[in-house]
Amino acid sequence: MITIARIDERLIHGQVAYAWTVACKSEAIMVIDNEIAKDKFQISLLQMACPSGVKCFICDEEKSVELLNKYEKRKIFVVVKHPATLLSICEKGIKLNAVNVGGLYFKEGRRQLSKTVYVDQEMEDIFRKLNGRGVRLENRTTPTDAEEDLMRLM
Repeated sequence: MITIARIDERLIHGQVAYAWTVACKSEAIMVIDNEIAKDKFQISLLQMACPSGVKCFICDEEKSVELLNKYEKRKIFVVVKHPATLLSICEKGIKLNAVNVGGLYFKEGRRQLSKTVYVDQEMEDIFRKLNGRGVRLENRTTPTDAEEDLMRLM
């Protein structure tokens, strides 16, 4: 069971590793990223950032679908860098009820929606597709922040 799906370009860091994992009572963190899944150095850094006692999976989209189906009764926190990753796993049969959008940072060509969310047109289109699939999109940096409907910010 996915306890939370979060978009955060920093992937595993303090907020993800501790605040969100604890608040969502997650047993594991799964980083889904096709490029990072091939990079042994990045994998080792992410594994070191994962709290002790919390299982850490770093995998590509294909493997994530396999693992999420295999461990559907486990409490897994999914974190990705880009909304396209979540749309892809949805298209492969993974059901997402909600996505927390917490860390898409400033880059050229992006416009600001909130303090920590900057999007480009491709991201907006993907968010609309996810929303059209019934996925609730929330903007929240930490678990104690008030939840904002991302679609209202676009």
